[in-house]
Parts: sequence; C-alpha cells; structure tokens
Amino acid sequence: MNERKFEIIIHATGAATCNRLINSLQKVIVPENFTAEIQLVEGAEKYFAYDTAMRASDAKYKIYLDERATIVNENFLLELLKIFNADKKIGAVGTSGAIKLSTHGVALNSAKRAPKNFYDYAEIADGFFFATQYDLPWRHDLFKDNFFGGQAQCVEFKRAGYKIFIGGDWISLDDKNFALDVDARNIFLDEYSKDLFPLVSVIIPTFNRPKYFKEALDSALNQTYRNIEIFISDNSTDDATERLIETYDDARIKYFHHKNFDAHDNWNFARDYNNPAAEFVNWLMDDDIFYPPKLEKMVEVYRNNPDVSLVTSKRHLINADGKVTSETRTPFESSVKIDGEKAGKIFFSNFENYIGEPTTVLIRKKFLRNGDLCWHDDERGFFNLVDVSTWCQLLSQGNLFFFNEILSCYRAHNETASVWKYTAPLVAIQLAKLIKSAWERKIFLKTQKDVYDSIISWFKGPGLSGFLASVTRNYYGAEFETLKKYYVTMAQALVDGYKLELPPVEYSEQDAIKKIR
Repeated sequence: MNERKFEIIIHATGAATCNRLINSLQKVIVPENFTAEIQLVEGAEKYFAYDTAMRASDAKYKIYLDERATIVNENFLLELLKIFNADKKIGAVGTSGAIKLSTHGVALNSAKRAPKNFYDYAEIADGFFFATQYDLPWRHDLFKDNFFGGQAQCVEFKRAGYKIFIGGDWISLDDKNFALDVDARNIFLDEYSKDLFPLVSVIIPTFNRPKYFKEALDSALNQTYRNIEIFISDNSTDDATERLIETYDDARIKYFHHKNFDAHDNWNFARDYNNPAAEFVNWLMDDDIFYPPKLEKMVEVYRNNPDVSLVTSKRHLINADGKVTSETRTPFESSVKIDGEKAGKIFFSNFENYIGEPTTVLIRKKFLRNGDLCWHDDERGFFNLVDVSTWCQLLSQGNLFFFNEILSCYRAHNETASVWKYTAPLVAIQLAKLIKSAWERKIFLKTQKDVYDSIISWFKGPGLSGFLASVTRNYYGAEFETLKKYYVTMAQALVDGYKLELPPVEYSEQDAIKKIR
C-alpha cells in the first residue's frame, strides 16, 4: 500500500464529459511528497468497475468521481488529507450528503441534508465525490449503476466501524437530475434498514378471528418500513390462527398461543412485551389494518422532531367486509405539529378521540409511564379506554404531530367492544377519572374554568351517552349504578370547589370486564 498516493477513479461513459472533469483535475495541486494518478474505468456496471479499479491500485487514498463533476478547488487534495489525518476512524469523505437518511431511503431527498459548507460527520455521503482511506469491497452484487451503490458503501464503512464525513465545497455538478430506481431502493432498504433505522415492535393481540387477523398481519408485513418485529399474543380456543401462522416464513413474526388465557390475560401478555432493542411500539388490533407507508412516515417524524411524543393520523372506518364507510373527523385542516398541552385541552374540551384507537398511533416507548400503557395507576382499568389514557400520558411528555393523511383503518363491526352493553357507561366513568387526574395534576386542566368547561362537556357528551346507551340497551348493571353515582359527584364538584371525590367503580360483568392488573 502506497501511503503517499492518490488514485482518482472515474467511471467513464461519455468522452466529452470526462474531458471536462480531467481538464479540471489537471489544475489540482498535489501535496508535497505525494503522487496522484487518474484511472478511467469503463463498463455498464459502475460498481463492478469501481471494485476492480480499487483492487488494482496500490494507493492508500482513492477518490471516486462522477464523470459529470468538475473540480472547483485546486487545493482539495490537501484539504482532504487534513480531514483523514484528523481522525483515523473516518473511512470516507464526500462533498454532499444526508446528515440523517430519511426513512424512504433516498439520500438526495432526505429531510436532513448537509447544507452548503457543511463540515462534519454525516450518515450518508453522495457518490458524486467519494474519497476513502481504507478499501472495502463495493456491493456490485446488489447494485449496478445508480446512486444506491454509493449509499450502500457508506453503510458498509459504518458496519466496519468507520465514520462518514462531509468536507469542503470541492466540485460542481452539471446534471443533478437522477431517476429513482425503485427496485434498487427496495434492495437497499432490505439490506440496510436494520443498520440505519430504529426497530418498531408491532403488537397484535388476537382471538378467534383468523380472517380479520390475516388482513391485519399482512398489512404489518407489507409496510414500506422494514425494521419491524411482530409480536402476536393469541388466546383463540381453536388452532385456526396457529395453522395460519405456519404458512408464513418470516423471521420478524413472534407468535404465542395460550388457549387457557381469557381476554385480559391475553391483553396483559401482549402489553408486557418489551423488547429493549425497540425504540417504538405500535399496537395493531386484529381486525384493523395499516396502510403500507404508515410506519415509514411516522418514524420519520420522530427522527426529525425529538420534542414530539405522539404521532397519529386520520384513519378510515371500514365495515365487517372491509369496505370504507367514512373517514374520521379531525380538528386540523392539514398535517401539523402542536403543543402537547394544547392537544390535550382539545380532547378534554369535547372528549372526541381525534387521536385515534391503539392501531392509529406510533408510540415512542421512552415517553410511556414506566414502559407501561396508561397515565398512572388509577387509569389502568379497561382495555376499552387504555388508548385515551395512554395518549394523555404521551401528551403530558411532549408535542403531537398529526398527519392529515389516512394511514390506517379502524374496523367497526358487531364484535367490537364498543357494542358491548356495559361499554358506554364504563367509558363515561373512565373519562371522568381522566378529568380528575388532569385537574389534580394541573395538566391540560389548569384553571377552574378549564375544569368547569370539561365537566360540562362530560355531562353533554360521554356522561349522557353512557346513561342513554344503558337505558336503550336495557342494561342496569353495576356499571350503570356507578355512573349514576358519578353524575351526582360531578355535579357536586361544580358547586363545591371542583373537588372530584369519585366513588370506586363496581362491575357486574366479571367474566368480560375486570381490572387489567
């Protein structure tokens, strides 16, 4: 290996273009006691040509130049040498690139691109100028002639323990239009997503509905975001879902079947799953559906917004047959990031769950309370309201990002918890407990006017609907009796300094409704 030699490697496809680059190289100043030579390589497969040239050269420093580039700084070799000498862990240097690669996998279109005159470490260096001080094989087995080969080389250097650096403003590029090779992007994401992007745990609890479950599972497996695992907790009384799982050959699936579990055992088993390697978790109810770009878009928001603790979106409502019946209403007219406190106040002002069901939201785990769902112990009660309680916890930790784009489906049918006769009074009860928590902690409800308005909204909304639903369904169990007591307590609070001394909840449907813990 010649420690004092630069090899400038150009993949040549057009003589005129190469001549312009070579003429600019003639003016470059070579550092004292160093030599530099130009090697033109040909052939349709650019990265095979690069690899062949690399192996044929004894130079320590190799510079791979796009033939459309022109050198605009005659001292770039000296500046490049200073960068390499400053940190021996720098494996490659580029003149442009992505500080952080976006989840769609295209450095040229990434949200966090290196600005002009950027001089620092980055995730991906563009391949128009790519200088190395160590030799690693080019992945010509995966890429032939597109910019993903250059991106792949950056990840290969990182895999080998080296860093990527974006240096000086050394080149200009005549043609900056590059066609996206979708197949190559898919290959790149399949190979490198685990190196570049955080792991997402998708958690699916399921029971005795393999048809819906298959649609849900397929929607998770078909995500454009690759770095996921799928944890399935199944308490089906038969083996239909287990036989279905056996038809899948995908290492991302972790499946557990517990015939002896009741609904809450199954929910708890799923809820207790906590892979420390996963930064995010997204619940997927076994009758709901993800649209393909859901996780890709939501992870990208988190990566670029450390202040965001909750990412959600609009969703379709579908019926038992999967037909879209409507889309959810939203208080926002476009995609927006808003203060978490404000987002919580919107909910407590009308109790409309615009944030969505468990399927809708991607959760950054570090914002959960002790890694668990729900706001605090008093809100751990029922899985038919665990989502709203969790959203309160997340919004108390940071801001909300709302996609005014439909990224998932919620299926409404006659087997959902919302149609159970005791659900409406229980929801009203739990929402009253959330009011109490928000008021006592002075989160979302900070003033007497805040709590007054929220209690009035509770009476007009979930309190009334819970009462009427019980009467309409001829249900007068313990949950209904508890709700009647809450009516009295909530009314008394309006005239007694807003002291919410809520009585304990009583349950009559012990086989179906009981505390989760």
